[in-house]
Amino acid sequence: MTIQFFQKSGIKKKKETNKDTKETNYPTLSSLIQKTAPIEEQQQQQQQQQQQQQQGTEPLQLEEFDDNFFYKHVMTHFHSLFCESAIVCIPHSRSIEGLVLTKDIIETHCFQTSPYFCGQFRATKQKQKIIELDNPIITTIEGFKEVRTVHIMDEEISYKRNNKISILLIDRLLEGEPPKYNYHKHAITIPPVRNSRTDLEFLNMFPENLEALYELQIAVHEFTDSYVYIKGYNKCTVERIQHMYMKTYRTILQRNKLLQDSCRTPSEHDQFLELVENVVMSFLHKKIWIQSLQSLLSSQDNYLDTVCYTYSNVTLSQYSIRYPISEMNLTCFQDAITNFKRLDSDNSAITDPYKNTSTKHPQLAFTPLEKLTVLKTTLDLISSAVSDYVKNFGNGSSGKSVFYISMISMHVLICFSIDTSVTADELIPLLAFVIVQSNVPRLASLIYYMQYYRLARMVEGSVYR
Repeated sequence: MTIQFFQKSGIKKKKETNKDTKETNYPTLSSLIQKTAPIEEQQQQQQQQQQQQQQGTEPLQLEEFDDNFFYKHVMTHFHSLFCESAIVCIPHSRSIEGLVLTKDIIETHCFQTSPYFCGQFRATKQKQKIIELDNPIITTIEGFKEVRTVHIMDEEISYKRNNKISILLIDRLLEGEPPKYNYHKHAITIPPVRNSRTDLEFLNMFPENLEALYELQIAVHEFTDSYVYIKGYNKCTVERIQHMYMKTYRTILQRNKLLQDSCRTPSEHDQFLELVENVVMSFLHKKIWIQSLQSLLSSQDNYLDTVCYTYSNVTLSQYSIRYPISEMNLTCFQDAITNFKRLDSDNSAITDPYKNTSTKHPQLAFTPLEKLTVLKTTLDLISSAVSDYVKNFGNGSSGKSVFYISMISMHVLICFSIDTSVTADELIPLLAFVIVQSNVPRLASLIYYMQYYRLARMVEGSVYR
């Protein structure tokens, strides 16, 4: 007797296996995201594609990170934020044309690894913003105005402070959109060269700026009359000046549509920031540079003046510089020395930045920005002088010098004939030589002034809030 339901009715067929099914890739998260993306997002992408086809816009091409102004802006103004992040998303330059890079936009693209979920990252500063990474797709999950999917075009790895940072080139912003019309054809250009008098004249050209400048003059007048500079409270002084600067900057941009349009590109925006800073610091030149720092740093200034006087008779060959640079005469650095003397505004008959109108003599530098420009120009002149000297070295030499040169090893001569550049190890003693020979006083105050009174970049990102 057999039990009915245990009886085999036939041979059990094996499930048919197809070799192709084994090799078939299962759907990935990125493909699911693409299929289940919101309808509005898909419509936006379709509209963008249609607009590109209608306008004949070429597809985005890979670009070097060093050429991307978003990346350069992050490295220049938000370097500490960059070092704290694990992932930094860099939108393609063409996808953000005409966009003013604010602090909020930069922070929206810098992320740390999520402590809760694998593959997710939260913003380094704005913790509520979370993205999900499934290479080559990035999807915004929480904290953003909308769900958005962007594509990774390129990736590089950087190491900062023992921290591994992935730099991702993406095809669009994670949040927000650039302006839809072109801002490149400006009716006016921000002057790239800083000068107290011409910068103020530029702002006075616009009637919309008059009220902001009047309010600035009132604030400066109250500051110079009532504020007492106390040693050890320099940070409070700078913060108060920073407040005046930020208020003027914002008021002008809010009321002046022409300047607002001109500042759409990061380079023009930075130039406008520096222009306003230069005007503010020129108003405060007498209060800060003459009345405050002169008494505060007098002992340090006197000490450095004594050191420079001691080294005034020391030749360049005693500065431990390679041959033949060590044989350069003082006349080779005359242009650099003359330029560096522009920093000495104390011993000049001109004490007011707005009376600096002489065309016969070099323009004096009053503000921190102007002094930094002079320092950079001096370094360029030193490098140029060394390069010219090394290239022409040995031409037109006397018989005695030719005999001396023939005693030098052939290897050294070949190195000198090829390498005309100046290394940092050589540039520092050369700059020291120029400083000593220029006999510019108050060097300690000069360094302190340039280091602590740069308003546009005093606090990282504060000027872009």
